Amino acid sequence: MSQLAPDGIKTSNLGDDLDASCIHGNRSRAFEDILPEVMELQQQINEHNREIDVLVKLKNQILEQISSIDNVNTKVKYLRDQVGYSLQEIALVLDYSYGYVRNISKKLGSDSEK
Repeated sequence: MSQLAPDGIKTSNLGDDLDASCIHGNRSRAFEDILPEVMELQQQINEHNREIDVLVKLKNQILEQISSIDNVNTKVKYLRDQVGYSLQEIALVLDYSYGYVRNISKKLGSDSEK
């Protein structure tokens, strides 16, 4: 191998007894050996996807309940006390300024600065 290298460049000490499969990184595990791991990972992915689906449905139900409420004070109180949103999150959900939501929350009392 050293004969193929340009002058001044040191080649590695891999030796001349290497075959092509070693050089090209073909020392991998057989598919049958990794199949159980792949199946386990797929099962975990499916489980996480189901959890995500449940959370998305729950989020949509919450947003539906919020949209059915007419009074902004009631919306703020519900999101703050029942859902547990911070005032910043409430402002984002309701599309109001943080200051406006904070003022409503102060008027409503308790847990106003979550």
